[in-house]
Amino acid sequence: MSDGKKSRNVGGPDIIRAAAMEAVEILSGQLLKRAKEVGGGVTAPTIREVVDDFKTHPDTILSGLFQQYWNKCLASAESAHWTSARKFHFERIMVKCFSNLLPQDGESIEAGRHLSRRIIPGFILALQQMMGPETYEQFGDRARTLVETLRAVHGESFTWSEVYGDPSCQIVVEEVLISIAHHFDDMAKRRNWLIDVVDAHMPSTANEAEKNWNFGDGNFHTLMNSVFGDLREVLKSAEARDTLAINHGEEKIVALETLFDGLTQDQADLMSAGRL
Repeated sequence: MSDGKKSRNVGGPDIIRAAAMEAVEILSGQLLKRAKEVGGGVTAPTIREVVDDFKTHPDTILSGLFQQYWNKCLASAESAHWTSARKFHFERIMVKCFSNLLPQDGESIEAGRHLSRRIIPGFILALQQMMGPETYEQFGDRARTLVETLRAVHGESFTWSEVYGDPSCQIVVEEVLISIAHHFDDMAKRRNWLIDVVDAHMPSTANEAEKNWNFGDGNFHTLMNSVFGDLREVLKSAEARDTLAINHGEEKIVALETLFDGLTQDQADLMSAGRL
C-alpha cells in the first residue's frame, strides 16, 4: 500500500465562498467594461443595468462556474459521508487497498479510471461474510490496537500514513487476503456474488455521474487486481513465496495462486464473450 499525502478537505462554506468570489470577479469585469465604453463615468442607473443583466442573462462562463462549484459541493458532501463511514480502523485499512481508484476531493468519477466510493459498504460486508464474525472482530481489535499505539507514539503529528506504512498494518492486510483466497476457487461464481453484494448495498446519490456508474464485470477485476496486486508481485519471487508458505501454510498459498490463475482465466473468458 502506498502512503497517501494529507490533504485539506474543503468544506461546503469554503466552496460557496470561492464560487461567490469568482462571480463577483466576473461582475466587476463587466462593470469595468461598461465604464470604458462610456468614457470612465458610470452612473447608478448604469450599474443597476449591468447588475440586472448579470442576474438575468448569465453567460456560458457563469453557467459553467455554477455547475463546477455545484459538483464540488456534491463531492465535498460525499467525501464527508465516506470519511465518517470509514471511521472504523480495520475497514479503513482494507479500503486503503484500492483507495487509489476512488475519486479524490473535487474529482468527478470517470469510467475506466475510478471506482465509486459507494462500493465500500458492499466490499466491507463481503469481507465480513468471507471472514466470519469472530475472525472479523479479531482483526478489528488488532487494527484498533495498532492505531491507538501509533497515536500514542506520534501524538499530535499522527497521520494515517503512519498506520498504512507500519509493518504490522501490512501484515494484517496480508493475513486477511490470504485467509479469504480460498473463497475464489470458482472465480465466475464469486464474481457474480460480489457484484450482487456490492450492487445491493450501494447508497443512492444525487451526483449524475455516479448515477450512471455501476459495479460490473470489469470493475470487479479492477478491484481485485488492486486489492491483491501486492501479493501477486510477491509471488513472482520464489524466495518470497517460500516465506509466505512458511508463515501461512502451503495450502493457503496454493489457494492464492489459484485465485490469480482464476482471475486471468475469468478475464479472458469475459473478453471472449464481449463483456469486457
